[in-house]
Amino acid sequence: MNFCLFIIDIQNGFIAQDTSYVVQRIKSLLEQSIFDNVVFTKFINTVDSPYVKYLNWHQLLSETEQKIVDDIKPFAKVIFEKTVYTACNKETLRFLKERNIQRVFICGIDTEACVLKTAIDFFENNIITCVLSYYSASNGGDNYHQAAILVLSQLIGISNIITEPIDRESLNKYLEKDSTFNNPISCRDSQY
Repeated sequence: MNFCLFIIDIQNGFIAQDTSYVVQRIKSLLEQSIFDNVVFTKFINTVDSPYVKYLNWHQLLSETEQKIVDDIKPFAKVIFEKTVYTACNKETLRFLKERNIQRVFICGIDTEACVLKTAIDFFENNIITCVLSYYSASNGGDNYHQAAILVLSQLIGISNIITEPIDRESLNKYLEKDSTFNNPISCRDSQY
């Protein structure tokens, strides 16, 4: 089965006290070179966006805030820009279809926003979707992160939430698991 890692919005404007730790975690994951297909997303806010108009949220308007964090930029060979929460769109679905990718692993910032929305949208497009919670974070803090993981465990399946660090051996375990409910391997641990 072909698979892909989606790294959601690891950009300067999203890095703060509650999210900075995830950069080194993602970098260590990428340094293992265990994913043949790695996709980065880059959120671009605009002055006429619903985020500005309805939420009065003015971050990620500048190019500096929009840049992918320097520590992981060398790994960003494939980047899809987006102006909404989800990274699931015609362009990314075409990318997956052309490579016959049937399973995506998703991590990044913010767990309760772009990670959650992307995971649900890929799931609803009949793509096996796993969320790497160890490699995800929220600017709202751990409460928002844990709330998103709880919701995702219900919406995409608890066996599709991976809470541990990933290496080649553990990745193979998740790739080999039966994606039906008849024989799930729980990827969830006792942290929530």
